[in-house]
Amino acid sequence: MRCQFIGSSAKSIHLSNFCISSAFEDNGLVNYTASRPAKFRKAVFLCCDHDFSKFAAFLIQQIAEKHPTADFDICLCSEDKIELPASLAQLPVRLCQIRIQDTIAQAPVSERINAASYLRLLLPSAFAADYDRILYLDADIFLIGGDLSRLLEVELLAGHPIAAVRTSHQRNKMRRLMPEFKKLRMTPAPYFNAGVLLIDVPRWEGTETLSRALKVISDHPDALVMHDQSVLNLVFRGRWSELSVVWNWMYSGRFSYMIEACDPFLIHFAGRMKPWNTLTGEFPPKYPNAYRDFFLQHYPEAAAQMPVPKSIFAAPKFHKKSLLKQWYDFNRFMPYMTRFDDPYCAVDPDV
Repeated sequence: MRCQFIGSSAKSIHLSNFCISSAFEDNGLVNYTASRPAKFRKAVFLCCDHDFSKFAAFLIQQIAEKHPTADFDICLCSEDKIELPASLAQLPVRLCQIRIQDTIAQAPVSERINAASYLRLLLPSAFAADYDRILYLDADIFLIGGDLSRLLEVELLAGHPIAAVRTSHQRNKMRRLMPEFKKLRMTPAPYFNAGVLLIDVPRWEGTETLSRALKVISDHPDALVMHDQSVLNLVFRGRWSELSVVWNWMYSGRFSYMIEACDPFLIHFAGRMKPWNTLTGEFPPKYPNAYRDFFLQHYPEAAAQMPVPKSIFAAPKFHKKSLLKQWYDFNRFMPYMTRFDDPYCAVDPDV
Protein backbone atom coordinates (compact mmCIF):
# COMPACT_ATOMS: atom_id res chain seq x y z
CA MET A 1 0.00 0.00 0.00
CA ARG A 2 1.40 3.35 -1.01
CA CYS A 3 0.67 6.26 1.34
CA GLN A 4 1.01 9.99 0.83
CA PHE A 5 0.65 12.62 3.50
CA ILE A 6 -1.53 15.68 3.29
CA GLY A 7 -0.22 19.15 3.91
CA SER A 8 -1.92 22.23 5.29
CA SER A 9 -3.03 25.22 3.26
CA ALA A 10 -3.51 28.78 4.43
CA LYS A 11 -7.21 28.16 4.98
CA SER A 12 -7.72 24.54 5.97
CA ILE A 13 -6.43 21.01 6.27
CA HIS A 14 -8.34 18.41 4.37
CA LEU A 15 -8.21 14.95 2.88
CA SER A 16 -6.55 15.27 -0.51
CA ASN A 17 -3.94 12.52 -0.88
CA PHE A 18 -4.98 9.45 1.03
CA CYS A 19 -3.68 6.19 2.35
CA ILE A 20 -6.20 3.68 1.01
CA SER A 21 -7.12 0.39 2.61
CA SER A 22 -10.06 -1.96 2.95
CA ALA A 23 -11.31 -4.88 5.00
CA PHE A 24 -13.37 -7.78 3.70
CA GLU A 25 -16.66 -8.84 5.26
CA ASP A 26 -19.34 -11.26 4.11
CA ASN A 27 -21.36 -8.28 2.94
CA GLY A 28 -18.58 -6.78 0.83
CA LEU A 29 -15.76 -4.31 1.18
CA VAL A 30 -15.50 -1.70 3.91
CA ASN A 31 -13.27 0.92 2.33
CA TYR A 32 -11.61 3.84 4.04
CA THR A 33 -9.13 6.56 3.19
CA ALA A 34 -6.85 8.22 5.72
CA SER A 35 -4.58 11.26 5.86
CA ARG A 36 -1.71 9.30 7.41
CA PRO A 37 -0.85 5.69 8.26
CA ALA A 38 -1.58 4.25 11.69
CA LYS A 39 1.20 4.83 14.22
CA PHE A 40 -0.02 2.71 17.15
CA ARG A 41 -2.05 -0.45 17.61
CA LYS A 42 -4.81 1.30 19.53
CA ALA A 43 -6.87 4.36 18.70
CA VAL A 44 -9.53 6.78 19.90
CA PHE A 45 -12.18 7.30 17.21
CA LEU A 46 -14.78 10.02 16.74
CA CYS A 47 -17.34 9.89 13.94
CA CYS A 48 -19.37 12.82 12.64
CA ASP A 49 -20.64 14.65 9.60
CA HIS A 50 -19.21 17.94 8.38
CA ASP A 51 -21.60 20.07 10.45
CA PHE A 52 -20.61 18.38 13.70
CA SER A 53 -16.87 18.39 13.01
CA LYS A 54 -16.26 21.54 15.09
CA PHE A 55 -17.53 19.78 18.20
CA ALA A 56 -15.38 16.75 17.40
CA ALA A 57 -12.39 19.07 16.97
CA PHE A 58 -13.07 20.52 20.43
CA LEU A 59 -12.92 17.05 22.01
CA ILE A 60 -9.86 16.07 19.98
CA GLN A 61 -8.02 19.14 21.24
CA GLN A 62 -8.98 18.23 24.81
CA ILE A 63 -7.66 14.68 24.30
CA ALA A 64 -4.40 15.91 22.77
CA GLU A 65 -3.81 18.45 25.55
CA LYS A 66 -4.40 15.90 28.33
CA HIS A 67 -2.38 13.15 26.61
CA PRO A 68 0.74 14.90 25.23
CA THR A 69 2.69 11.61 25.05
CA ALA A 70 -0.21 9.43 23.93
CA ASP A 71 0.49 5.88 22.78
CA PHE A 72 -2.70 5.80 20.72
CA ASP A 73 -3.87 7.39 17.48
CA ILE A 74 -6.68 9.94 17.45
CA CYS A 75 -8.93 9.42 14.42
CA LEU A 76 -11.76 11.55 13.09
CA CYS A 77 -13.94 9.56 10.73
CA SER A 78 -16.69 10.75 8.41
CA GLU A 79 -18.38 9.96 5.14
CA ASP A 80 -17.98 13.63 4.21
CA LYS A 81 -14.80 15.36 3.21
CA ILE A 82 -13.47 16.63 6.52
CA GLU A 83 -11.94 20.08 6.78
CA LEU A 84 -10.39 21.61 9.87
CA PRO A 85 -9.18 25.21 10.20
CA ALA A 86 -5.48 25.86 9.65
CA SER A 87 -5.33 27.03 13.26
CA LEU A 88 -5.83 23.37 14.25
CA ALA A 89 -3.12 22.02 11.98
CA GLN A 90 -1.08 21.03 15.03
CA LEU A 91 -3.68 18.50 16.17
CA PRO A 92 -2.29 14.95 16.01
CA VAL A 93 -5.37 13.64 14.24
CA ARG A 94 -5.71 10.99 11.57
CA LEU A 95 -8.49 12.16 9.25
CA CYS A 96 -10.44 9.27 7.76
CA GLN A 97 -13.31 8.84 5.33
CA ILE A 98 -15.40 5.72 5.10
CA ARG A 99 -18.17 4.70 2.75
CA ILE A 100 -21.53 4.11 4.38
CA GLN A 101 -22.93 0.84 3.07
CA ASP A 102 -26.36 0.66 1.46
CA THR A 103 -27.95 -1.21 4.39
CA ILE A 104 -26.80 1.45 6.84
CA ALA A 105 -27.85 4.25 4.50
CA GLN A 106 -31.40 2.86 4.72
CA ALA A 107 -31.36 2.58 8.53
CA PRO A 108 -33.77 4.68 10.60
CA VAL A 109 -32.67 8.26 11.31
CA SER A 110 -34.21 11.24 13.07
CA GLU A 111 -33.91 15.00 13.30
CA ARG A 112 -30.91 14.64 15.63
CA ILE A 113 -29.49 11.28 14.51
CA ASN A 114 -28.32 10.91 10.91
CA ALA A 115 -26.51 8.17 9.01
CA ALA A 116 -23.12 9.34 10.35
CA SER A 117 -24.10 7.90 13.74
CA TYR A 118 -24.02 4.40 12.23
CA LEU A 119 -20.37 4.79 11.18
CA ARG A 120 -19.24 3.32 14.49
CA LEU A 121 -20.62 -0.04 13.30
CA LEU A 122 -18.04 -0.07 10.49
CA LEU A 123 -14.91 0.98 12.40
CA PRO A 124 -13.61 -2.41 13.62
CA SER A 125 -14.01 -4.08 10.22
CA ALA A 126 -12.54 -1.16 8.30
CA PHE A 127 -9.55 -0.71 10.61
CA ALA A 128 -8.91 -4.30 11.71
CA ALA A 129 -5.52 -4.30 10.02
CA ASP A 130 -4.50 -1.15 11.91
CA TYR A 131 -5.83 -1.50 15.44
CA ASP A 132 -6.37 -4.17 18.10
CA ARG A 133 -8.26 -1.82 20.42
CA ILE A 134 -10.58 1.06 19.56
CA LEU A 135 -12.19 3.53 21.94
CA TYR A 136 -15.15 5.15 20.24
CA LEU A 137 -16.37 8.50 21.62
CA ASP A 138 -19.38 10.57 20.58
CA ALA A 139 -18.42 14.10 19.53
CA ASP A 140 -20.72 15.74 22.11
CA ILE A 141 -18.50 14.63 24.99
CA PHE A 142 -16.53 16.92 27.30
CA LEU A 143 -13.26 15.50 28.65
CA ILE A 144 -12.58 16.22 32.32
CA GLY A 145 -9.83 13.72 33.13
CA GLY A 146 -8.89 10.07 33.19
CA ASP A 147 -6.19 8.17 31.31
CA LEU A 148 -7.55 7.06 27.93
CA SER A 149 -4.46 4.94 27.32
CA ARG A 150 -5.19 2.90 30.48
CA LEU A 151 -8.83 2.65 29.48
CA LEU A 152 -7.82 1.22 26.12
CA GLU A 153 -5.99 -1.58 27.98
CA VAL A 154 -8.88 -2.57 30.28
CA GLU A 155 -9.48 -6.33 30.31
CA LEU A 156 -12.94 -7.32 29.10
CA LEU A 157 -14.84 -10.31 30.42
CA ALA A 158 -14.28 -13.59 28.56
CA GLY A 159 -15.98 -13.64 25.18
CA HIS A 160 -17.11 -10.01 25.33
CA PRO A 161 -16.11 -7.91 22.28
CA ILE A 162 -17.02 -4.55 23.85
CA ALA A 163 -17.26 -2.65 27.12
CA ALA A 164 -19.61 0.27 27.70
CA VAL A 165 -21.49 2.25 30.37
CA ARG A 166 -25.03 1.39 31.37
CA THR A 167 -27.71 3.76 30.11
CA SER A 168 -28.85 6.44 32.55
CA HIS A 169 -32.38 4.99 32.31
CA GLN A 170 -31.17 1.92 34.22
CA ARG A 171 -29.14 3.67 36.90
CA ASN A 172 -31.99 3.77 39.38
CA LYS A 173 -33.69 0.61 38.11
CA MET A 174 -31.13 -1.75 36.66
CA ARG A 175 -33.69 -4.27 35.37
CA ARG A 176 -35.82 -1.72 33.55
CA LEU A 177 -37.19 -3.19 30.30
CA MET A 178 -35.86 -1.08 27.46
CA PRO A 179 -38.06 -0.31 24.42
CA GLU A 180 -36.11 -2.40 21.89
CA PHE A 181 -36.35 -5.52 24.02
CA LYS A 182 -40.02 -4.87 24.69
CA LYS A 183 -40.81 -4.50 20.98
CA LEU A 184 -39.12 -7.82 20.22
CA ARG A 185 -40.79 -9.54 23.20
CA MET A 186 -37.50 -10.03 25.03
CA THR A 187 -37.02 -10.15 28.79
CA PRO A 188 -35.29 -7.29 30.64
CA ALA A 189 -31.51 -7.15 30.28
CA PRO A 190 -28.68 -4.69 30.94
CA TYR A 191 -28.54 -1.96 28.30
CA PHE A 192 -25.67 0.41 27.48
CA ASN A 193 -25.31 3.86 26.02
CA ALA A 194 -23.31 3.68 22.77
CA GLY A 195 -21.63 7.09 23.16
CA VAL A 196 -18.52 5.45 24.65
CA LEU A 197 -17.49 2.02 23.37
CA LEU A 198 -14.31 0.14 24.19
CA ILE A 199 -13.87 -2.38 21.38
CA ASP A 200 -11.67 -5.45 21.25
CA VAL A 201 -11.27 -5.58 17.47
CA PRO A 202 -10.26 -9.26 17.03
CA ARG A 203 -13.20 -10.40 19.18
CA TRP A 204 -15.58 -8.09 17.28
CA GLU A 205 -14.38 -9.50 13.97
CA GLY A 206 -14.32 -13.08 15.23
CA THR A 207 -18.03 -12.96 16.02
CA GLU A 208 -19.08 -11.47 12.65
CA THR A 209 -20.50 -8.42 14.41
CA LEU A 210 -20.93 -6.27 11.33
CA SER A 211 -22.90 -8.94 9.51
CA ARG A 212 -25.14 -9.38 12.55
CA ALA A 213 -25.64 -5.61 12.87
CA LEU A 214 -26.63 -5.26 9.22
CA LYS A 215 -29.10 -8.11 9.60
CA VAL A 216 -30.69 -6.42 12.62
CA ILE A 217 -31.06 -3.20 10.61
CA SER A 218 -32.61 -5.11 7.73
CA ASP A 219 -34.90 -7.39 9.77
CA HIS A 220 -36.01 -5.15 12.66
CA PRO A 221 -36.06 -1.47 11.59
CA ASP A 222 -39.17 -0.80 13.72
CA ALA A 223 -37.30 -1.85 16.87
CA LEU A 224 -34.44 0.62 16.37
CA VAL A 225 -35.91 3.33 18.56
CA MET A 226 -32.41 4.53 19.50
CA HIS A 227 -30.96 3.90 16.05
CA ASP A 228 -27.40 2.51 16.05
CA GLN A 229 -27.49 2.20 19.86
CA SER A 230 -30.47 -0.12 19.48
CA VAL A 231 -28.57 -2.18 16.91
CA LEU A 232 -25.58 -2.59 19.20
CA ASN A 233 -27.67 -3.53 22.23
CA LEU A 234 -29.53 -6.17 20.25
CA VAL A 235 -26.31 -7.59 18.80
CA PHE A 236 -24.41 -7.60 22.11
CA ARG A 237 -27.26 -8.51 24.46
CA GLY A 238 -25.59 -10.58 27.21
CA ARG A 239 -22.14 -10.13 25.65
CA TRP A 240 -20.81 -6.79 26.90
CA SER A 241 -18.69 -5.75 29.87
CA GLU A 242 -19.72 -2.81 32.02
CA LEU A 243 -17.54 0.24 32.64
CA SER A 244 -17.86 2.73 35.45
CA VAL A 245 -20.23 5.63 34.91
CA VAL A 246 -17.23 7.98 35.14
CA TRP A 247 -16.52 7.11 31.50
CA ASN A 248 -19.91 8.24 30.20
CA TRP A 249 -21.73 10.60 32.52
CA MET A 250 -24.99 11.40 30.75
CA TYR A 251 -25.65 15.05 31.53
CA SER A 252 -29.29 15.73 32.36
CA GLY A 253 -31.33 17.53 34.93
CA ARG A 254 -31.92 14.21 36.68
CA PHE A 255 -28.23 13.74 37.57
CA SER A 256 -26.59 17.17 37.13
CA TYR A 257 -25.91 17.85 40.81
CA MET A 258 -24.28 14.46 41.40
CA ILE A 259 -21.40 15.33 39.08
CA GLU A 260 -19.11 16.68 41.79
CA ALA A 261 -19.78 13.72 44.10
CA CYS A 262 -19.14 11.14 41.36
CA ASP A 263 -16.23 13.01 39.72
CA PRO A 264 -16.72 11.71 36.12
CA PHE A 265 -13.98 11.72 33.48
CA LEU A 266 -16.24 12.11 30.43
CA ILE A 267 -19.41 14.19 30.43
CA HIS A 268 -21.77 13.30 27.61
CA PHE A 269 -24.25 15.94 26.42
CA ALA A 270 -26.42 13.32 24.75
CA GLY A 271 -29.85 14.93 24.83
CA ARG A 272 -31.39 17.78 22.90
CA MET A 273 -29.90 20.25 25.37
CA LYS A 274 -26.29 21.04 24.48
CA PRO A 275 -24.01 23.64 26.06
CA TRP A 276 -23.80 25.40 22.68
CA ASN A 277 -27.55 25.57 21.95
CA THR A 278 -29.12 25.92 25.41
CA LEU A 279 -27.66 29.02 27.05
CA THR A 280 -30.51 30.17 29.26
CA GLY A 281 -29.16 28.89 32.56
CA GLU A 282 -29.60 25.12 32.35
CA PHE A 283 -25.83 24.51 32.17
CA PRO A 284 -23.13 25.85 34.49
CA PRO A 285 -21.44 28.55 32.39
CA LYS A 286 -18.07 26.74 32.46
CA TYR A 287 -19.28 24.32 29.77
CA PRO A 288 -20.71 26.75 27.20
CA ASN A 289 -17.85 29.17 27.89
CA ALA A 290 -15.29 26.48 27.02
CA TYR A 291 -16.99 25.83 23.66
CA ARG A 292 -17.41 29.54 23.00
CA ASP A 293 -13.71 30.24 23.66
CA PHE A 294 -12.72 27.39 21.33
CA PHE A 295 -15.04 28.65 18.59
CA LEU A 296 -13.78 32.22 18.94
CA GLN A 297 -10.28 30.98 18.17
CA HIS A 298 -11.03 28.39 15.48
CA TYR A 299 -14.65 28.80 14.29
CA PRO A 300 -15.56 32.51 14.61
CA GLU A 301 -18.83 32.09 12.70
CA ALA A 302 -20.03 29.51 15.24
CA ALA A 303 -18.92 31.74 18.10
CA ALA A 304 -20.96 34.62 16.68
CA GLN A 305 -24.09 32.47 16.92
CA MET A 306 -23.52 31.71 20.62
CA PRO A 307 -24.74 34.41 23.01
CA VAL A 308 -23.10 34.79 26.40
CA PRO A 309 -24.51 32.01 28.62
CA LYS A 310 -26.72 33.01 31.51
CA SER A 311 -26.22 32.07 35.16
CA ILE A 312 -27.99 28.97 36.48
CA PHE A 313 -30.14 31.34 38.52
CA ALA A 314 -31.78 32.41 35.27
CA ALA A 315 -33.49 28.98 35.11
CA PRO A 316 -34.84 28.45 38.65
CA LYS A 317 -37.66 26.07 37.66
CA PHE A 318 -35.26 23.76 35.82
CA HIS A 319 -32.84 23.55 38.76
CA LYS A 320 -35.52 23.20 41.45
CA LYS A 321 -37.03 20.30 39.51
CA SER A 322 -33.58 18.82 39.03
CA LEU A 323 -32.82 18.97 42.76
CA LEU A 324 -36.13 17.31 43.63
CA LYS A 325 -35.50 14.47 41.15
CA GLN A 326 -32.03 13.83 42.54
CA TRP A 327 -33.27 13.90 46.14
CA TYR A 328 -35.88 11.32 45.16
CA ASP A 329 -33.45 9.11 43.21
CA PHE A 330 -30.45 9.25 45.54
CA ASN A 331 -31.11 6.05 47.51
CA ARG A 332 -31.93 4.06 44.37
CA PHE A 333 -28.85 5.44 42.63
CA MET A 334 -26.38 4.36 45.34
CA PRO A 335 -26.38 0.60 44.61
CA TYR A 336 -25.44 1.32 41.02
CA MET A 337 -22.60 3.69 41.90
CA THR A 338 -21.05 1.37 44.49
CA ARG A 339 -20.46 -1.33 41.87
CA PHE A 340 -17.27 0.31 40.63
CA ASP A 341 -14.27 0.35 42.95
CA ASP A 342 -11.79 0.82 40.10
CA PRO A 343 -12.59 2.92 37.00
CA TYR A 344 -10.07 0.87 35.03
CA CYS A 345 -11.84 -2.43 35.63
CA ALA A 346 -14.85 -3.80 33.72
CA VAL A 347 -17.54 -5.78 35.53
CA ASP A 348 -20.34 -8.14 34.59
CA PRO A 349 -23.51 -6.06 34.01
CA ASP A 350 -25.71 -9.01 35.06
CA VAL A 351 -24.21 -9.20 38.55
